Amino acid sequence: MDDNNQHHIRRNGEVTAPGLLRSTGIFAIMAGLLYIVIQLIHPPDQLSAVPSTAWIVVACLSMVMSLFFLIGLLGMYLKQVKEVGWLGLIGFILFSLFWLLSMAFGFMEAFVLPLITDNAPKVVEGITGIFGGGVREVELGFLPVLAPIAGVLYLLGGLVFGIATYRARVLPRQAAALLAFGAVVTLAAAVIPHPVDRILAVPTGLAFIWLGYRLWSEHESKAEARDLQSTQINA
Repeated sequence: MDDNNQHHIRRNGEVTAPGLLRSTGIFAIMAGLLYIVIQLIHPPDQLSAVPSTAWIVVACLSMVMSLFFLIGLLGMYLKQVKEVGWLGLIGFILFSLFWLLSMAFGFMEAFVLPLITDNAPKVVEGITGIFGGGVREVELGFLPVLAPIAGVLYLLGGLVFGIATYRARVLPRQAAALLAFGAVVTLAAAVIPHPVDRILAVPTGLAFIWLGYRLWSEHESKAEARDLQSTQINA
């Protein structure tokens, strides 16, 4: 093996900061895709669906999706940390808190609710109705309060981070505008019945796919340019 090939392997095998940043773009793409797909395959928010395999699979996918959103969002923030300033930091924190809450609810739906459907059906119906708009017949403590809190975090987080990204001019401004729109359009859930309102997730999903692809492809282009430059020098 010649020296050029050895150098190429060692360099490509390194874990570098640009490489890690680029990988967050892949997570953002996957998060956006899962966000859209989950809306299409989510079982009805009713007691009979909770013990089903489909419910558990979707709940687990929701946990994975939330984690991917957190990783992708972190990459977007780090990519433009200087340009977005305090506005971007606030949006990043608020939006991240929403996905942390989403992950917690996903865990509950996957590993807690299916186990108590027989012994505490009213509790299960009440929890599944928190976001589905169902009527609660039992006291659920602080859990119902989390729904409006999550809504505010999603709305303000997506809107503020989208505006900050738009102003930063680092990532595609159209994608940033779509992210902000995706946050604001969720207000329409007040008049659109559930589960039809799931379609409101599509703009945010598309925005993350777009932004994630830009994160990934930009670093790929830079890596290819470095490869070409290295080849020319070695030649």
